[in-house]
Amino acid sequence: MRSLIVPAIIAKEQSQIDTMLNKVKGKAERIMIDVMDNQFVPNTSLDFDFKLPTGFEYEAHLMVRNPLDWVRENGDKVDIIIIHIETLEDVGEAIEFVKNREIKVSLAMRPETQVDTVLEHIKKIDGVLVMTADPGHYCEVFLSDTLDKIKKIREFAENIPIEVDGCMDPENVKFASGAGANVFATGSYIFKSDDVDKALRELHDAIVS
Repeated sequence: MRSLIVPAIIAKEQSQIDTMLNKVKGKAERIMIDVMDNQFVPNTSLDFDFKLPTGFEYEAHLMVRNPLDWVRENGDKVDIIIIHIETLEDVGEAIEFVKNREIKVSLAMRPETQVDTVLEHIKKIDGVLVMTADPGHYCEVFLSDTLDKIKKIREFAENIPIEVDGCMDPENVKFASGAGANVFATGSYIFKSDDVDKALRELHDAIVS
């Protein structure tokens, strides 16, 4: 299964989006935009009428209380919607809602969420996102016990894309890829680096084939 490093963007205004995207232009094919409403997580991001330039595939990680409202208003700006299962009353209905708009949909889970809640929907979705740190900020603490979730998902569904998000430096990319993840979202390691090319190379080199 193909592996992918996905730069993750937290932004309060358009200029921050533009600056970060310029840093990885021609160096990454997919970008994660972190959408936060200061309710589901204690932070805000992408809570304005933003624009995304062509040249990338985009996935929206919706850390918001009402993700389907966001899909109605902004879904046409992105290629993949990632919804936290904790925000959904009817998971199947939400999956269908996104897919009816011809957008791919993944289910995300917070570190404390039981993996079985996602596994029962695995055949209906295009991917799973496992949070390997508490959501809402760039990396704080890598939670190594989440690796067991990745292993369980991979055993259950051999070919589904498993994305990880949270403290993805080279060491933790190695751990997560060894557990079965193949897509690695990382913000701070890339955008706080003085050498973006080197940071991306180190992340790619850490993936266990």
